[in-house]
Amino acid sequence: MEILQSLLVALKYLLYAVVILSLLVWLFLNYAPAFGGKPDKDSTKRIANSKNFSAGKFANLVSTQVSTSSGSRKISIFDWIFPPDGKNPAKPLPSESFDGDSFTEGKFVWLGHSTLLMKTSGVVIMTDPVFNRASPVVLIGNPFSLQNPIAIDDLPTVDAVIISHDHYDHLDYQAIKDLSDRVDRFFVPLGVKAHLQRWGVNGERISELDWYESELYRGLKLTLAPARHFSGRRFGNRNETLWGSWIIDSKTLNAYFSGDGGYSETFKTVGEQYGPFDIAFIENGAYNLNWANIHMMPEQAVQASIDLNARVLFPIHWSKFDLSMHPWDEPAIRITAEAKRRNVTVVTPLIGEVFDLEKLPQVHWWEALRTQVDGPVMAGNNQ
Repeated sequence: MEILQSLLVALKYLLYAVVILSLLVWLFLNYAPAFGGKPDKDSTKRIANSKNFSAGKFANLVSTQVSTSSGSRKISIFDWIFPPDGKNPAKPLPSESFDGDSFTEGKFVWLGHSTLLMKTSGVVIMTDPVFNRASPVVLIGNPFSLQNPIAIDDLPTVDAVIISHDHYDHLDYQAIKDLSDRVDRFFVPLGVKAHLQRWGVNGERISELDWYESELYRGLKLTLAPARHFSGRRFGNRNETLWGSWIIDSKTLNAYFSGDGGYSETFKTVGEQYGPFDIAFIENGAYNLNWANIHMMPEQAVQASIDLNARVLFPIHWSKFDLSMHPWDEPAIRITAEAKRRNVTVVTPLIGEVFDLEKLPQVHWWEALRTQVDGPVMAGNNQ
């Protein structure tokens, strides 16, 4: 009888623990600021009137399934918990400390993944600011180590931030809070404004655009173009905000920023309508046959740059986070090989390296980090 009573007491406390834990998880999922906000009345009206919005969701221009079964081995949780040698860097990645004095007119600097700075017509623009982790929780989504980490406080005043979509590796809650008083204006796709407002950005400093809408800013023309992707920051709200790519057009520069997206004919359409481009920042990483519609393979990224009629291809979206099954440096190896084969000029700066279009950094810096356990990367490997 005493054993039974002890078991019942233990079961009662276990039940209490389960209820409390469930409540904490529910509170976190519903109220943690990292998940963002809900559109206000004006944004809701604009979203409802968008021709790209139907039945409560935004949709791609072509039918797109996020999951694309490849017939190859399925990915399991163990692939993420126990990555093989070579999947992540074995030591901190080489990088340069940001030199503000050299960041002058016509210069660019890559800050890792899809975060960039450029200065054109006297305007400093930042793309998809992520300076922390690509996750709402501490345990996952941490960035690779850098020899010379770069913080927001190291950077000059930013005039405009453009955001491609609301996924965690492109929209960093803490970074927006840190930038909120340092940025004059934010440019976002429809629905994303709500996130920034919840994080302290005044709505009057946020421009919210639909596909093919443009806005003039200090002599620049910023246009949101389509991308083949999806959105969402929490369970159950997929595609409630828009995603896209950006065209930055000034008197001295015409640049394309892809954000995220699978390959489609849209690149050719954008190239014909808005090109040629001096430089195209195109995603090149986190790809896999199991989600082939929403992230390009490196060879497709090269084709996209050709479609866009870009003079220079700048591969982004790699070397900062572990977001797929491929080795961390495979995107660079494959895209440089394909670019050479297709006679495409590709630029490969170190993170933090300031450069311009007159002198393009093209050193294969990742090769020095490969270890003996790393095997050769074949161009036909699409995993």
